[in-house]
Amino acid sequence: MTCLSALPCDLDGNFLPPGAPPPPQAGPEPGDWAPFESEVQFRLADIFYRCAEISASNIDNILEVWAQSVCDYDGHVPFKNHEDMHAKIDASRLGDVPWQCMVTSIPPGVDEHTTWMQTSYEVWYRNPDTVLSNMLDNPDFEKQFDMRAYVELDADGKRRWSNVMSRNIAWCRSVSTVIWLPFMLLM
Repeated sequence: MTCLSALPCDLDGNFLPPGAPPPPQAGPEPGDWAPFESEVQFRLADIFYRCAEISASNIDNILEVWAQSVCDYDGHVPFKNHEDMHAKIDASRLGDVPWQCMVTSIPPGVDEHTTWMQTSYEVWYRNPDTVLSNMLDNPDFEKQFDMRAYVELDADGKRRWSNVMSRNIAWCRSVSTVIWLPFMLLM
């Protein structure tokens, strides 16, 4: 059986020679915080939104107190309110994947005696294929995850389930690919 591994390739999908570095990543210029106006604005949004996961109303309260404190010094706060901050985050170019909406409901004919089963629901999401492509393209994730399926055993020889690439579905799909690869090469 042939053993395949994840190999680096160029932008056209051609495998790179062994030991060759990957093509350079295009990144923002130093000091370019777009769409944020400054490093302070970027860092504050990062703390509020990602690190502390502060609620919208608490963001507004903090910014209001901050605005009051700088009023005496002709200063201004980095954001007007949480909506202004969220708009800046959503305008970020890195990993830009637009939001999509799907409306779903219980199909007719199913027991419709409860109110929640008669209601339509909006599900907001970002395209998983594009999100995954952006993650794979992000140099911050380099060597941070496994690109091929594996089976991990603990000291007692028992299977350890640690992440998606150690799951049976990843293993079965990769084994299936190896089995079908010679057939596909003939096509």
